[in-house]
This record gives sequence, C-alpha cells and structure tokens, in this order.
Amino acid sequence: MIDFRYHLVSIVAIFLALAIGIVFGATALRGVTLRTLQHEATSLHNEISAKNLANRALSQQVGADETFVQSVAPLLLAHLLDGQSVVLVTAPGAQQQAIGGITTAVRRAGGTVTGQVALQQQFFDTSATNENNLIALAQQLAPPGLAGQSTQQAEDPQLAGQLRAASVLAAAIVTKDGPGIGAQQAHAILAGFAQGGFLHVSKTPLVPATLAVVVIPATPPAAGDSDPANVALISMTQLLDGACRGAVLTGSYPGSGAGSAIDELASGNTGIEVSSVDNANTAPGQVMVVQALSLLLSGHKPASYGVAPGTAPSPAPTPSASLSPVPSSTRPAGHNHAAAKHNALPTHNALPTHSAAAIAGAGR
Repeated sequence: MIDFRYHLVSIVAIFLALAIGIVFGATALRGVTLRTLQHEATSLHNEISAKNLANRALSQQVGADETFVQSVAPLLLAHLLDGQSVVLVTAPGAQQQAIGGITTAVRRAGGTVTGQVALQQQFFDTSATNENNLIALAQQLAPPGLAGQSTQQAEDPQLAGQLRAASVLAAAIVTKDGPGIGAQQAHAILAGFAQGGFLHVSKTPLVPATLAVVVIPATPPAAGDSDPANVALISMTQLLDGACRGAVLTGSYPGSGAGSAIDELASGNTGIEVSSVDNANTAPGQVMVVQALSLLLSGHKPASYGVAPGTAPSPAPTPSASLSPVPSSTRPAGHNHAAAKHNALPTHNALPTHSAAAIAGAGR
C-alpha cells in the first residue's frame, strides 16, 4: 500500500529534478541564449536604422517636390481657369490644408472661389426620420421644375433624402451657363438647409459657380466602403458635375485610402464616373485638382489622378510642336484659350515643359 510518505518523497524528487534542470540550463545554455538574443537585437537595430534613414530620405524628397511644385505652380496653372468660378463642398472632417491649398491653386489659375458649403454630420444621417426630413425639405425648397428629385437613374432608398437634397443644393450653388436660378431663391435654399442643421455656408449670398470641388473627410469612415456617406459624397459630386461645367472629388492622401469615398469610386461598384484627386493635401495634388477641372472644361472624360495605384500621376498634357490653335468656334463656352490647347489624353508624369529661366523666375 502506497502511503503519504511515498507521495511526499516523489514530490520532493520532482522539484529537486526541476531545480537541477534550471541550474544546469541557466549555466550551460546561458552563453548560447545571450549570443542569440544579442544577434537578433543587433539585426533589429540595423533594420530600424536603415528604415529611419530611408524615411528621412523620402521626407527630404517629398519636401523638395513640394518646394519645386510651389515654385512652378504659377507656370503650371496660369490662365487654366480664367473666367471660371469654383465652389468648395466639404464633408465633416475635411482637411483644412487641402481646402486652403485648393483655394490658392484656383486663384493662381485665374479662377475665383465663390465660397464653401460645409456639409454637417446630420446631412449623412440615414435614419428614417432624417431621410424623411431631408426629402420634405428638398421638396419644399426645390425650384420649379426640379421638385427635389434626384437626377440619378437608380436612386438608393437608403440615401433618398441625401440625393434629393443634393440635387436641390446643386441648383443653388452651381450653374453651367448664365446666372442659374435667382439669387433670392438660391439664398432661400441654402438658408433652409442651414437652419435644418444640414450645412453651413461660409458667406452669403453665395454666387453660383461654374465648377465644383468636393472634399472628403481626412480619415476614412470606420465602416469602410459600406458607409453610406461614401456613396452620398460620390453621388453629390456626380450631381454637381451634371449641373455645372465640371466637378472633382478630392481628399488628402491618408483620407483617400481603403474604405474612403475615393476608394469606393475607384472600385467601380457605384457605377458613377467622376474625376478624383487623392492627394489634394499636397502642392502637387492641388495643382492636379485645377488641371483636372481644366480638362473637364475641355471636354475630357472623368479620370482618377494622384499617387494611388491605378491613378495618373498628373492630368497635365504633353506639349507637342505639332499642336495647332483650336478655332474659337469649337472651344467650350467660357473656357480659356490656354486650356483649349490641351491634348486629348493625360499621360503619366507629363508636366508642361518650360525653360530653366522661366522656372527660376517663377520661384522669385
């Protein structure tokens, strides 16, 4: 019969064996373990140092590119938007750096910024109550002939209020030719949506613009591509594009990544085609926004521009000695002479060629 003493001796033997193993391992294997850990630590340190050097080099390159583009921007943008006006439509959380940079670029191109329509978070609320409120307000404020209806062929029932409101807002803030609807009615539309908490207007009265730029949030929504706000922003850009001479969907590069409205547009799932620029928080991207607007004025099809895979690095045309002046009778109404000379297709890394003296002079 096994008694308690046997169990006690067995337990003591087990712990003694463990202690001997620990002592042996700590002494016999200590050197090997330390050498292995030191080697891994050295490798990681070298890898981190190499990546830090690469990051600093890239930062310097980006800084140099920004400085260069800022110095040549007057040459790249000169007269592209002469006689045109642009309204900025911004989503909640849109990056101020992108908004300010686009405004500056438009002015350098000879255009004017009529103002900013800042959409509020409530505009994107898809609850049944808010959808009904938007639909009712759009019907109440719609100018004759529009009746607050979406111009899209297939209206998303989840966004019925946003789409109808967007069509009414487009009538108030943009125009293709002429003054559009009356100033008093445009003011009533904007004031009505503002009083409902759906938007804020930077200044009143807001003169209808011939072009529009929509700026998405600086951070993609947590819900990703499935977020209804993405489709609402893309659809609004399409409605603005149809109501004026051209509209572009823009955003900062971090905010244009996976799950953003620009990412959803690029996927093709919405079936909507509008121009977009994914790096409007940078000087090159802000130049691209103006060039994209200019190409739309010239009759080009919508395209994606920026730095993400699948985008054209720049919508600038390729200069050619064989280009001949375009007869005035074939130019789009209200478009300028310089923009009418653009080639038909944008090409990668194709920026207008200028003399070294001219570029140096622009930076002074």
